[in-house]
Amino acid sequence: MNTTTPHRRLYETTVIINAALEDADIRATIDRFKEYIVSHGGEVLLFYELGKRRLAYPIKKRNNGYYVYAAYEAHPTALPLLERLFLLEENFLRHLTLQIDPTILAYRRQHPPQSGQLIPETVRAAQPISEEEFADEVEEEVADEGEAEEEEEV
Repeated sequence: MNTTTPHRRLYETTVIINAALEDADIRATIDRFKEYIVSHGGEVLLFYELGKRRLAYPIKKRNNGYYVYAAYEAHPTALPLLERLFLLEENFLRHLTLQIDPTILAYRRQHPPQSGQLIPETVRAAQPISEEEFADEVEEEVADEGEAEEEEEV
């Protein structure tokens, strides 16, 4: 079942907006993103604001970003124009646009993203261990693997 109109395709875009902006500026950037899709012949079908998240690594010297997801129908010729917006507008830190299947859109409608699913909590730095502790752990793992192999043979 193809729900798109002729010559239009389904796309999804996730953008990371600079979270250091004022709320009004973030809202204006989001509105500009949605308006850009519509003004170039697209139709926004699904839109989620996932909120502020800590980035896994700094992007443009920023540690936090405001995540936004949009699924939309648009002409393929609109994508280069949208990419240009992302590159010229400094409030967009990163973006990813993918062409999607209608089944993915249906899944996204049934399973909206939950808070905290986008990026897992930062993993704490592991504590260094001595060479002796490392050797002991390796010996234990090797012994466990040997026992598992013996059980499989029986």
